Amino acid sequence: MAVFLPAILIGAPIGYFTWATVFNGVDYQAAKICHGNPPPSDQGNAVEQLVQYYPPRSGLAATVGSVASLGVLGKVAFGPDTRHRLFFAKAPANADIRVVTLKLAAELFARCGFVFYGAAAGGATAGRLAVAGRKPTPPHRQ
Repeated sequence: MAVFLPAILIGAPIGYFTWATVFNGVDYQAAKICHGNPPPSDQGNAVEQLVQYYPPRSGLAATVGSVASLGVLGKVAFGPDTRHRLFFAKAPANADIRVVTLKLAAELFARCGFVFYGAAAGGATAGRLAVAGRKPTPPHRQ
């Protein structure tokens, strides 16, 4: 419990916010590709332009895209040989166990990041492509 509580209390918010940042960044770039650049304006950042100018993405398509990407990327990143090497294989003889553990942990961390953030990008792209045929909203005059 002492190991998992900090991971949940600290890791979950960090994971959520980085997931959301990747998702919104990919969504904005996919929107620019599908609908063109927004008209120049003095105000607003990318997130505000995404909400004001581009049509809303499909939540269902984004969810399905994320889940499908998670499955595909998980199978690609963690093939049978990789799973065995990361979780079940014994350390080589005469190897420093700390160095071997550090290398395996770094590889596991990188592969998990590839799957996690790749799924965010896949979901954002799928959600944006589902509404690619809709016209962007004209800018509001004030």
